[in-house]
Amino acid sequence: MSDEKYAQAAEGDDKAVKEALEKFDRESLVRDALPGFVLKFVTVVAVVLAVFHLYTSFSGPLVDVAQRSIHLYTLLGLTFILYPLTRKGARDRVPWGDAILAVLAFGVGVYMLVVSERVIASAGRINDIDMLVGFLAILLVLDATRRATGWGLTLLATIFLVYGFYAKLSFYPQLNETIIMATGRQVMSHLVFITEGLLGTAIGVSASYIILFILFGAFLGKSGLGQLFNDLALAVAGHTRGGPAKVAVIASGFLGSINGSAIANVVTTGAFTIPLMKRTGYKPNFAGAVEASASVGGQILPPIMGAAAFIMAEVLSVPYTQVILAGIIPALLFYLGVLFQVHLRALRNGLEGIPRSELTPLKAVMLKRGHLLVPMVVLLWLLFDGRAPFFAAFWSIAATVLICGTRRVTLGVSAILALLIFEPQWRALLEGYAQPDMTASRWALFVIIAVPVAINALRAKLGLVAEKMDIADCRDAMHDGVRNAIPVAVACGAVGIIVGIATLTGIALEAADAVVALGQQIPIPMLQLLVTLFLTMIASIVLGMGLPSIPTYIITSTMAAPILLNLPLFRELAGSNETAIFVSHMFVFYFGLFANLTPPVALAAYAGAGISGGSPNATGFQAMKLAIAGFVVPYMFVFAHSMLMIDATLANILWVVVTGVVGVLLLAVAVEGYLRRPLNPFWRLLAAAGALTLIYPGLISDVIGAVIALGLFLLAKQETPKVA
Repeated sequence: MSDEKYAQAAEGDDKAVKEALEKFDRESLVRDALPGFVLKFVTVVAVVLAVFHLYTSFSGPLVDVAQRSIHLYTLLGLTFILYPLTRKGARDRVPWGDAILAVLAFGVGVYMLVVSERVIASAGRINDIDMLVGFLAILLVLDATRRATGWGLTLLATIFLVYGFYAKLSFYPQLNETIIMATGRQVMSHLVFITEGLLGTAIGVSASYIILFILFGAFLGKSGLGQLFNDLALAVAGHTRGGPAKVAVIASGFLGSINGSAIANVVTTGAFTIPLMKRTGYKPNFAGAVEASASVGGQILPPIMGAAAFIMAEVLSVPYTQVILAGIIPALLFYLGVLFQVHLRALRNGLEGIPRSELTPLKAVMLKRGHLLVPMVVLLWLLFDGRAPFFAAFWSIAATVLICGTRRVTLGVSAILALLIFEPQWRALLEGYAQPDMTASRWALFVIIAVPVAINALRAKLGLVAEKMDIADCRDAMHDGVRNAIPVAVACGAVGIIVGIATLTGIALEAADAVVALGQQIPIPMLQLLVTLFLTMIASIVLGMGLPSIPTYIITSTMAAPILLNLPLFRELAGSNETAIFVSHMFVFYFGLFANLTPPVALAAYAGAGISGGSPNATGFQAMKLAIAGFVVPYMFVFAHSMLMIDATLANILWVVVTGVVGVLLLAVAVEGYLRRPLNPFWRLLAAAGALTLIYPGLISDVIGAVIALGLFLLAKQETPKVA
């Protein structure tokens, strides 16, 4: 049986997959049977917006207010067209009320473009009409957020909005109309008309980086990259013990990194992997948990990290490549931890893999679709060459189209790209200026055109058949990319309300001071740090419950990260203020994401249970066990930031990797209770202790952990079982 037949056999009922998506992933609850003229309007708007973002990614973005307003309010208008008022709302038409809201959203965007210069010139002062438009914009964003992402983020943003007005009005002993109106203008100016609230950093990154990488993901989807990841995972791991579960871990990790939605990845990839796991012998709860943990882990897997990495780089004002490098070792340890548990479970239960005769060899997989990895190489090359992420995304999209486009598409796109490269020259010619010199960096861009075109032509000559992208596919990719960007943009708008109120009132610092004050009741500094880290972990998980990865990072970095920065010992361990800030943001980001695996709101795990037929809560707790390395690694890089490749020598990095790998292996042994034979509670506790000593930095602790590990492995080799 071929890989394709396995995939077909495992796909299951498309209707069931769709129902699972709509149940657990509010972003998928869209109107899918609209009249033709409405769909054409949506397609035209989506393609125009995609072309706008692609062009500005090459030529440079507009001024902040203009670029962000076009992005936010265009997607806001599309939200009211595509997302029904309620789950049971009409799917085959756009009610008049929603049509009016869409027109209002587009209108607010136009209004922002018209008044932006006046507001900027007046240092943010607005009039009463501006204030009313601001209130309308806030209400539209809140309702769009509720439709696209659910009630969680909407209620949180509403609470912050109410608190903002309360905090400002509570300064006055008596209120009157003048004070109320002045406060309204101040809050609306801060939240709507300047780059602090709706148009703040979150939507700025969405408008300049995230939209392009979502488009990149849509083009990759059309190219067949998802099938390549599945086929590669099957070829590499399908034949090993418990192979289908390892296939799920590998494929879901890569796809989860690109698509940015753990829940959608669970449902789409899980429709293939979960039935395969169950047929191999894994229990439903375990099968659903494997898919959930691997999909959530994709959000921390470089180079894209579910798009949240772009916001982290922008907020921290660090190169994007630093975030990528910092995420490599933690992601490696996380996935090794999951793979170790999967392998030990397969050994304990005597599970086999898929026979090699039924799998496509690796060479055949690479011949058929291996060329699709070239756009990822282009992306990494440009990023590590110091180019801006939006520039790298633009040329990665171009490489995707060129390497798998039809002849007509390849020639047309090549001509457009050549015109863009020579833009300074032909502009100078038309305007009568002296011809500027061609820089080496611009000549290098021709390599990105030439190599994919040559590969495409060679494959056509050799008769290597794979997916081809025509003009309709490019249009559909732009349409799908913009539609996928809607939940991200409206969520970033709602997060802008939260962040805007936090900066306006200082509530984040007050909350951080309260937690630190609680921790200061403990006299021992190290114990105080551990307790504060634990409380911060809980706070991050609670704040991240039910939220996508991007708003999760922004909220946790705003509300939870300052807690750690107020601890002297935390800063001392970091060594510098910049490192302390970076480590604190990585810490809260990880735990915010793992809320999707943590009951009672473990949406990714519940989606996995929906496909596997397992118990939602049991699947959630099993997913937490599988992801236990992810719950430990953030503590690890607090004490050893060389794990994040910060101020570390190669020897430091290698030592951390070696001790970390052995540590997560011992964690897997402790959780599964198996190492060539079942282990009783004593040996499991000893394995856990060895894991923690290896994870904690220091020569003595590493030696203790190594001795425990060696003892366990020697015990496992004994012929006569010493454990029950």
